[in-house]
Amino acid sequence: MKRNRAAAGLAGCGLLALGIVLSFIMFLRQRESVSVASMEPVRLEVCFLEDEEAYTGEQVTGLLPGETVKRGTAVILDGTSPEAYIRVGLTFGGILGDDAGEGEKVRLERIRELQGGISFETGWLKGSDGFYYYQKKVAPGSIVPVYSQVTIPENWENDIAEKVFTIELGAEAVRSEHLEPWLLDGQAILSWEEENP
Repeated sequence: MKRNRAAAGLAGCGLLALGIVLSFIMFLRQRESVSVASMEPVRLEVCFLEDEEAYTGEQVTGLLPGETVKRGTAVILDGTSPEAYIRVGLTFGGILGDDAGEGEKVRLERIRELQGGISFETGWLKGSDGFYYYQKKVAPGSIVPVYSQVTIPENWENDIAEKVFTIELGAEAVRSEHLEPWLLDGQAILSWEEENP
C-alpha cells in the first residue's frame, strides 16, 4: 500500500512538473508571438546641426594644437518610430585608425586625448562599453544634440602636421518599452544590459 501511494505521489509530481513545463513553453511561445507582432522599427539619422546635412564622418585637416572646431552633431529619431533610448559610438580613422602604422599604445593615447576635447551636450554619459548613453527617453521626431565642438589636444605637435584624422559618429536605439521594465528610478543608464551598473 505504501508503494502504491509513493508511486501515485511520484506520478502526481511528474504530471505537475510536466504541466509546469508545458505552461512555461506555452508562455514563451505566446510571449514571442506577441513581441514579434508588435515590433516597429526604430529609425535614426545622424546629422550636422548647422544645416542638417547627412553625417558621413567629420574630416579634420590643417588645424593647430589647442584649436577648436565648432561643428555640432545630432541624432534624429524619425517621426514614425516609437519612443526610444539612444546611444552613440565614436570611431576614429586616418592617423587614429587601426591601420595608421602608429604603435597601438600611441594611437590609443591620442584617441583618449582627443576624446577629452569633445564637448558632449548635457544628458550624455559614457558607459564602460565605450558608448555614450542619452539619459532621457526620446520622442518620435526629436533632434538630440550630441556634441557641439572638438578641441585638438594642445600637446599634439609637428609629428601630426598635415595629417588627417576622422571622427565617425554612429547611433543605435532601443524601444523604451524594452528597456524600462528593469531600469530603477533615477538610475544612470550606462548599459543596455540587465546588469546595468
